[in-house]
Amino acid sequence: MNKVLILLLWIGLFSLGAEAKFKTLNCELYDKDVGIIRMCKIKAVSRTKNLVNIIFDLFQTVKSGVMLQVQYFKRVNGWRPFLYNFTVDACKFLKKPNNLIVRLAYEYLKPFTNLNHTCPYKAGSTIIIKNFDLDVDQFRSRYPIDNGEYALHVSLYYDNILKASVKGSIYHFNYKDQ
Repeated sequence: MNKVLILLLWIGLFSLGAEAKFKTLNCELYDKDVGIIRMCKIKAVSRTKNLVNIIFDLFQTVKSGVMLQVQYFKRVNGWRPFLYNFTVDACKFLKKPNNLIVRLAYEYLKPFTNLNHTCPYKAGSTIIIKNFDLDVDQFRSRYPIDNGEYALHVSLYYDNILKASVKGSIYHFNYKDQ
């Protein structure tokens, strides 16, 4: 009986494979005339799974000139830049998705958001990221990463002025690497 129980425990541990969990999420709005962040939170589903929800109501029509600065960090004796730090014109990208890294990230995020058309985004629009779930296997197939804590900072500029930022971190642990 004990041997069967131990065997089932081992099978259970190895079937888990990998785990990633959102640790922090912080949304900042620097210009209250642009819109309002109605929701920016991590929703716990279970001990090992959580979801991100962001709801932003737009007060101004956005035609063009929206720049996103994307920065990745890894925690190693403090936060250190990791792999990518780039800026992309969001409206041009939505019209012609020619940046490989942004395209991979956008395809991953697409099922969870209503950002599905090119600019303009009209005043009164609501931008939603709903129940964004980090599927570790799918994520690692696009971004092979080691165990550890990672952060993503996205700063939104409109007409070269910082309007908003979203900063979040995940903790990733792959049991298969042990």
